[in-house]
Amino acid sequence: MIRWVLCLVVFWNVENYFDPFADPLTNDDEFTPKGAYSWTWDRFLKKKNDLAKTLISCGTQEDGTWEAPFIVGLCEIENWYVLSLLVNDSPLAPLDYGIIHRDSPDPRGIDVALLYLKERFLPLAQVYYPLRGEDGLVVKTREILYVKGILDNRDTLHFFVNHWPSKRGGVLAEGYRMYAADLLLRTVDSICKVSPQARIIVMGDFNELPDSRPLDHLSGKGMINVSREGTYKYRGVWECLDQFLLSPFVHKKMEYAKVFKNNYLLERDKTHLGYKPKRTYQGPVYHGGVSDHLPVTLKFITFAPYGFTTR
Repeated sequence: MIRWVLCLVVFWNVENYFDPFADPLTNDDEFTPKGAYSWTWDRFLKKKNDLAKTLISCGTQEDGTWEAPFIVGLCEIENWYVLSLLVNDSPLAPLDYGIIHRDSPDPRGIDVALLYLKERFLPLAQVYYPLRGEDGLVVKTREILYVKGILDNRDTLHFFVNHWPSKRGGVLAEGYRMYAADLLLRTVDSICKVSPQARIIVMGDFNELPDSRPLDHLSGKGMINVSREGTYKYRGVWECLDQFLLSPFVHKKMEYAKVFKNNYLLERDKTHLGYKPKRTYQGPVYHGGVSDHLPVTLKFITFAPYGFTTR
């Protein structure tokens, strides 16, 4: 007997989720007790628990019910250690999330990662795709994380987690974002050639608006961008930088794609009016917020055997 199952996915740029220890292999000295941000263990613990509570809150539905996100994509993660504490030493611990992560070439040491509910999702493959410039050399920025797995012992799903180069890099970074779009498109195409009905979910902080050239490039080739709400506020204007793009066989079963906007993630914008995300730091001054980006959530329908018990 088959029943409908509603599946929740979250993506979030968590703004410099660093531990307070100096790493000799990366430029993370600012996020240490003696660094520019005076990043202490107590401040780290507060951020960790705030992130966990927010991810749990993302599961609250309009009818008052709750469900755990079965997939969480994250960016601006420093290392495996901070992820391990997030899933094992926080309110998330009872949910038993697995971690997929590796250190990227980014000079600051910030990475992408994917968390998954072990009772629902079985990873089968993971690949980290580096960006390469015209010279063929690896660009020192975040890789694109690809994860293939089986949901509820039934549906094969494909996930891509992205954190494209920042706009602060100017024309060069814009070119790298176009390379990222080309790389992503080639990889999605290769999946669809083998499985034309593949269920693919692309998520990330793209540092581009939905109608930008790199994202139009993806949308014009079969992926459907379902994000339009602002997730980041820049000079008084909300920008939709954090997005989901879906293959048609996920899109037709989509329930919603929306930004999670709990009050504790926001504060009044005294300069430009309205509200803005409450950041962890305002310049070099500790501000006590959770992130300068808001999380985005996606809910879609799949199938599962009635009475299915997980391994």
